[in-house]
Amino acid sequence: MIGGPTVAVRARPKGPHPITSRRDADSRPEAFALRYLWEPGMKIILATGNKDKVRELQVLFGDVPVGVAPEGFDPEETGTSLFQNARIKAEALRADVPDDVIVMADDSGLFVHALDGRPGVYSSRYAGPDATYADNCNLLIREMEGRDNRGAAFGCCLVALAPGGQMLIANGVLPGEITHEAQGDDGFGYDPVFRPLSDSRTLAQMTRDEKSAISHRGRAARSMAHLLGIA
Repeated sequence: MIGGPTVAVRARPKGPHPITSRRDADSRPEAFALRYLWEPGMKIILATGNKDKVRELQVLFGDVPVGVAPEGFDPEETGTSLFQNARIKAEALRADVPDDVIVMADDSGLFVHALDGRPGVYSSRYAGPDATYADNCNLLIREMEGRDNRGAAFGCCLVALAPGGQMLIANGVLPGEITHEAQGDDGFGYDPVFRPLSDSRTLAQMTRDEKSAISHRGRAARSMAHLLGIA
């Protein structure tokens, strides 16, 4: 094992959280002990079929071998929080991969204040089950017409299932605002219409390295790497 035992303490949220529902928060223990789970030679398998997410996460974990789910992997996401959906995907893949790998699933969403948190966990299918990135962005821009409060936040939850059954959870949040029109050609999802509070550009106007340094997914991945003991 790399490193020694550590203790992670989770304080119970005082109100609704964009990543976990109140039910999730109330069912989690206040504190739990864990050991670093990473061992040399182990591999991470990502429980997702989204090639854009895979590309970002592979870079974020550096030299660690990262594989992807089999072709056609697409479990039904019936959860009401990012944590629930990430767990559904991780558990759906765990039984179908070798015992000596760590299965990791990501669920992320855009939470817009003026829309009472929408699109939230339904971000990828906001404009319909077969919506493209452009469809979702265009619908969001239309729904935000005439609204002064343009605050929003991206949230990401990463769930890792280790060979021994242990579960690790890492979250990342990026606050920002919704722009009046799409700007930038890089990125994916809602990147062209989301401007972080720390920058004058949208995520789609940044380089991939710049985005990874501040993004919700980057923050969650760095936290997960620390929990696993690989960073």
